[in-house]
Amino acid sequence: MLNFIRIAIVDDKQPNRVSLNERLNAAHAYEVVFMAVNGDDFLDKMKTCPPEARPQIVLMDIDMPVMDGIETVKRSKQLYPEVQYLMVTIFDDDEKIFEAIKAGASGYLLKDESGQVISDAIKEVIEFGGAPMSPRIARKALNLLMNASITTDKKEEQSELSTR
Repeated sequence: MLNFIRIAIVDDKQPNRVSLNERLNAAHAYEVVFMAVNGDDFLDKMKTCPPEARPQIVLMDIDMPVMDGIETVKRSKQLYPEVQYLMVTIFDDDEKIFEAIKAGASGYLLKDESGQVISDAIKEVIEFGGAPMSPRIARKALNLLMNASITTDKKEEQSELSTR
């Protein structure tokens, strides 16, 4: 018997949910347990989902009405820490990347990625505890980290000077 990876898809746009579902069905390794139209809808569905049927990973959009993806991940990680979250979005700006990772996202992909890339990213998170990112996002994340260490070094220098 095959062991399917249980997935939830959260996106306010129905064509995006359908497209992701179709791309994943082609891999024959996943079971989409439910789809939600926003974070509030997702949390409601999680409440009624039996623990053994909960998604192992959630493909989460960012920009949604009622409750956006970043806030949803933040709240959901507290309630369901065993669930992994993979952001699948059009946003590649530094602030969204940083906020999503801070909220608890395990990875960050752009919506234009192929079904194979999304499938590989899901397996990377579930099977290896990886943190997959689209190449453009990975570059931005590296730049954020490099700039953060420079800022931290400057703050340490300033704090040493003020201590003296």
